Amino acid sequence: MIDETACRWAAALDRGLDPGERAQLGAWLDEDGRHRGALLRASAALHLLDRGRALSGGSGAVAEPARVDRGQARWWRVGGGAVAAALVATLGLGMGLWPERGERIDTRIGEIRRLPLADGSVALVNSGTTLRVAFSPARRDVRVDKGEAWFQVAHNPERPFIVASGPYRVQAVGTAFDVRREGDVARVVVTKGVVKIWSVDSDRPARHVSAGQWAMLRPDGPQAAKLLPPQASDQQLAWREGRIVLDDMTLGAAVAEFNRYNVNRLEVAPQLAGRRVVGWFRIYDVDGFATASAAMVGGRVERIDRPGEGDVTRILP
Repeated sequence: MIDETACRWAAALDRGLDPGERAQLGAWLDEDGRHRGALLRASAALHLLDRGRALSGGSGAVAEPARVDRGQARWWRVGGGAVAAALVATLGLGMGLWPERGERIDTRIGEIRRLPLADGSVALVNSGTTLRVAFSPARRDVRVDKGEAWFQVAHNPERPFIVASGPYRVQAVGTAFDVRREGDVARVVVTKGVVKIWSVDSDRPARHVSAGQWAMLRPDGPQAAKLLPPQASDQQLAWREGRIVLDDMTLGAAVAEFNRYNVNRLEVAPQLAGRRVVGWFRIYDVDGFATASAAMVGGRVERIDRPGEGDVTRILP
């Protein structure tokens, strides 16, 4: 209901508001803290529709933004950037999301969300992730508090796009890259262009990481960029296609990876955790993975219903 109302307001902003509608919009925005984020997402999606039609020569044959159904899309009219201007005038937000607080995005366990951003960039947000997005006229800031996201960044060298993960920073312009936060370590995988990485807690100079490379950011400073073998790239970024790829991964690490996406938990006996497994699976195929991996390591599968935890699948000797 909130998203549908936001779509209607985005369309209204596009055509222009009369004084009465401005008052109604203000009241709606003050009614619930989620309303501003919903309106900005709707206007960002409309902006993407506008860009898509322009790039396709006005044919209208463009893909719809993720998480927007046709019922919502029919409220919108392409207005040549009028939505952005109306948001500036009406909400006083500058271009994009408000910098004072930012918008928080949380994905549930098992949820992977494609999120259009207000500048035309796109974030693909992995399961169990918390992001904060705060854009201003001078810069574009995103914070990965936990989890993982892949970013396809709209080119704008005058407004740097910077992703923060704890003390670590990743800066890109016209780039695509992945940031994953685990404890006090962050991993950066670059799929297009170049990014600059550094830690605000370290005096070490920033490093550059190019497409096809990856780097780990640790408390002792960023590691040198390393070439990413094709199989490692497939393993690390397969989640974008709803897959988990195991290329000689330990069974313990594979179980942890599946547990990122599923409420029903997997457990592995300690004596089997270091064994190596291979294969690729859908992220929700816990049973298929447990059966296949148990066969690979010479184990067996036991399923129990643990009070307070639900179904637990155990891989045992």
